[in-house]
Amino acid sequence: MNRFFTTTVQAGEDLNSHQFLAVCIDDGKVANNGEEATGILLNKPKSGEHATLAYIGEIDFFAGAAISKGNKLTVTTSGYIITADSSDTVVGEAKEAITSGSLGTGFFCFPNASIPSKRAQYPITCTLAAAAGTAYNLKDGQTADNGEEACGVVVSALSSGGTGEMTVGGLCQGLGDKAHASSAGDPLTVTTSGYFLPADSGDYICARAMANIGSNTLGDIYFFSPGAYLSV
Repeated sequence: MNRFFTTTVQAGEDLNSHQFLAVCIDDGKVANNGEEATGILLNKPKSGEHATLAYIGEIDFFAGAAISKGNKLTVTTSGYIITADSSDTVVGEAKEAITSGSLGTGFFCFPNASIPSKRAQYPITCTLAAAAGTAYNLKDGQTADNGEEACGVVVSALSSGGTGEMTVGGLCQGLGDKAHASSAGDPLTVTTSGYFLPADSGDYICARAMANIGSNTLGDIYFFSPGAYLSV
């Protein structure tokens, strides 16, 4: 039998179909990341009704992606729980392996969620849509097309005119080029539409691969532009 601490907040929206998803205490709405999440919703309140949140203990949740036993957990869009990467706010740990969309159990402590300090971020507004992990050019508000233009890395996917954050330095997730894979340790540059790929002679190097990164796949990189340098 699960054991947990609970609290109640006023639902700021209809949460009837959001049971076992993460919710925020400040507005009573579904959380979209681990930093803003307060707990897991246990009941099915309508807007204005009391929402019961479990915030410490062994708690059931819905997985937004496949999770392995023991994985550190964070919150993603629409309140689903997923495996945390190196730059995410960790809110818990999986008790068991869980398939995407299934109900699972984890050990959570939302008040003491660990917020990593492995990167510096800066707010941005995109004039065109930008995928998560692509390099961003502050000058025109679009994805960068080369390493020299790269000012940061988009944290979460943005629609045209959308606001969000970019990583301006530190460990983050970079999106590999559609036609090129990268190996751990490769110096990286940027190609059209903000994708990262291994740098060649004469390229501006703005990051380094921290792990193997497949083509068109997110992977760990260390971004250090605007201190980009020219490869020889």
